[in-house]
Amino acid sequence: MPVAKSDLSDLMVPGLRAEFALAYRSELDQSVAEQIATIIQTTKPIQKYGWLGAPPPMREFLDERRPSGLGVASATIEDKVFESSLAVERRAMEDDQLELIRLRVRDLAFRVATHRQQMVVEALSNGATALAYDGQTFFNTGRTLPTGATWANRTLDPLSAGALATGINQMMLVPDDTGTPLGISPDTLVVGPKNQWLATELLQSPVVVYKGNITDTSGATPYLNAFHGRFRLLVSPFLQGLTDDHWFLLDTKRPIRGVILQQRSDVPVEFSAMEAGNGSDSAWFRDRYHYGVRARYNVGYGLWQTAYAGLL
Repeated sequence: MPVAKSDLSDLMVPGLRAEFALAYRSELDQSVAEQIATIIQTTKPIQKYGWLGAPPPMREFLDERRPSGLGVASATIEDKVFESSLAVERRAMEDDQLELIRLRVRDLAFRVATHRQQMVVEALSNGATALAYDGQTFFNTGRTLPTGATWANRTLDPLSAGALATGINQMMLVPDDTGTPLGISPDTLVVGPKNQWLATELLQSPVVVYKGNITDTSGATPYLNAFHGRFRLLVSPFLQGLTDDHWFLLDTKRPIRGVILQQRSDVPVEFSAMEAGNGSDSAWFRDRYHYGVRARYNVGYGLWQTAYAGLL
């Protein structure tokens, strides 16, 4: 017996669900969010992070251990619910436009991954006003440390070779709660489209040519670029408008990074369909079928020591 056109909507659901899962997994493999944020799986709607802060440094074992408990400072992240939905004309099913529907479902998976990137990058951009686990702004020009010293992980300078070098030095020297350097070593530079060509020159050109200027009439002098091959460059479209000049140096090798992306392990990203049969309200009254994705996640801040920002 041939398949009736009216049955296609029901028969398509398992295939579209598999199509979405495959496309979403592919997007995660190259996701910017996964590259720069710590991904935390949780089963709780509100997760408290009492372990933020630097672990105690190694010391010689002379008498007995001196364990350090969870710090007094902590951060809390509450998940949010997000959705995106598609309305497909019933005629598209009847006219065998199934491949176009599959393409839209794949694009829906792209949208989910892109939204995760947007949240992570916007968290970085908001770091000059949002609070870190120590109660001070995440990006700060004069953070007070437990030792009484002050430290900056933010500059007002635009992206340049000099500003980049200063940021690298600051991150490599940043101390833990006892004043011992943490051993931070930045490996990633995040910029917006406006700064992508400058960043490409700074990081990927093997040779820099000094051309002189009005007050310095020296001839062109080529020299090796000290930044070449040292950093991964990520260009995010979510640095635009008021944030188009923002740039961020990150250490993404640490287990706990600057931004935490918290997601529910027991409530995975879900692709589903509204009651698909022709007897559904939507099919009956509007001649449409509806498909959508739902997810629960949110972002928060981890270790400020692993991030340095140029916020103008």
